[in-house]
Amino acid sequence: MNRISLVIAAMILAAPTAATAAAFKAGDYRLSVATPLGELPINLKLEQKNGAQGGQWTAAYINGPEVMPAEAVTVSGDALTVSFPSYGSKLEAKLDDAGTVTGTLTFTRASGPVEVPVTGKAGVSYRFFPEAAKQHADVGGRWAVSVPSADGKAAPRPGIGEFTQTAGKIHGAIMYTNADSRWLAGEVRGNEIYMSIFDGGTGSLLRATLQPDGTLSGSTLMVVGNLRTDWTAKKDATAALPDPTKLTYLKPGYDKFAFSFPDLDGKMVSLDDARFKGKVTIITIGGSWCPTCHDEAAFIAPFIRENRARGVEGVALQYEFSPDFAKAAAACRNFAKRYGIDFPMLIAGTADKEAASRTLPMINAVLVYPTMIVVDRKGRVRQIHTSFPGPATGVHHETFKREFNHLIDGLVAEGV
Repeated sequence: MNRISLVIAAMILAAPTAATAAAFKAGDYRLSVATPLGELPINLKLEQKNGAQGGQWTAAYINGPEVMPAEAVTVSGDALTVSFPSYGSKLEAKLDDAGTVTGTLTFTRASGPVEVPVTGKAGVSYRFFPEAAKQHADVGGRWAVSVPSADGKAAPRPGIGEFTQTAGKIHGAIMYTNADSRWLAGEVRGNEIYMSIFDGGTGSLLRATLQPDGTLSGSTLMVVGNLRTDWTAKKDATAALPDPTKLTYLKPGYDKFAFSFPDLDGKMVSLDDARFKGKVTIITIGGSWCPTCHDEAAFIAPFIRENRARGVEGVALQYEFSPDFAKAAAACRNFAKRYGIDFPMLIAGTADKEAASRTLPMINAVLVYPTMIVVDRKGRVRQIHTSFPGPATGVHHETFKREFNHLIDGLVAEGV
C-alpha cells in the first residue's frame, strides 16, 4: 500500500495544475467588446524573445497594415497585462483552460478611470468572421462623408473617407476637420462593411451598408462612452475639407503669439526665452489623452531632432485631463518617453476648450487638439494648422508632410 500511495502521490505532483495548464503563450488572440452597434473585435499578437526561455514579452494590436506595439507587457502564467502609459490605459486579462480570455480594458478620461469588459479566445486571428465572404461590394476609394447636425438645422459636418480594399479585406480612415479615425480595418461582406480600430488608447467600431443608389449609410461608435456618429457618404474622388490653415488665426490687433507656462518641473517658459530666439519654432497645442496628438508627436518629435541644427525648435502646450499639476506632468512624461520628445512640454491648462482658449487670448479659439503654430525666426506667426492628418489618411498625410517640409525649408532659409 505504501508503494502504491507513493506512485499515486508522484502522479498527482507531476500532473499539470489548472494554473500551469492555463498560461498565456506567444501567438494570436482575438478579443472583443460588446457595444450597442455590435461586436468590436480586437486582434492582439503576443511574442516572446528567445522562445519560452524567459525572454521579454512584447505585444501589439493589429489594425490591417498598422501594427501598434504595446509600451509594457507582463505575462505571469494565466495573467496578462498590456499597458500604454502614454495614454494611461491598459488591458488586464486572465486565460482559462479552454483558451477563453476574460478581462478589463481601463481608460483614463477627464471624469476618471473608465473600465470596459473584454472577452476573447486564444489562437484566433480573424477580425470579424472566421471565413472570408464569397461576395463583396467594391467600396475602395475616396468618399465625401456627411454627418447631420443633432437638431437637423445646422449644416452637416463634412468628412472624407479613404478606403483601400483587396478582395473582401478593407482598411482606411474617415477624416474630419477635428480628427481622423486612425487605422480602421475589417471586411466587406455583400453590401455590408465591418471595420474597427483598437490601438491601446482608443477604440471604435464602424458599420455601414452600400445602398442601391451607390451611397453609404453608416455609423461609427467609440468604445468609451458608446458615443455614436451616424453618417452618409457618396463616392467623390475630389472630396476635400476646409483649409486647415484658415480655421485658427490671430485675432485683429495681435501680431505675435505669446505664452508663459510651467514646464514639467515647474519652471516658467516663454517664447521670449533664449532657447527660441532666432529659431523657427513649432508650437503644438495638444494633450496626452488625444489620439491625433499621438500621431502628430510621432511625426514632430523626430522632425525637430533632425532639424534642430538648422535652427528649428519646438515647444508643446499641454492641456491635460487632470487639473492637478503633478498628475498632468506625470502623464506628459509618459507621453514624451513614448515618442522621444526632447523639447519643452508645458502644462498650459485642462482639456476643456473654452478654458484653453482663455489661456491663449491672441487666437480666435482652441478649436481642435492638436493645433500647430509655426513661428519664424523673427517671432512672427507664419502658419496655424488645425488638427493633423495621421498616417491612416494616406494621401492626406503625405501631402501634409510635403507641404510642411517646404514651409520649414523656406523659413529656415530666411534671415533673422
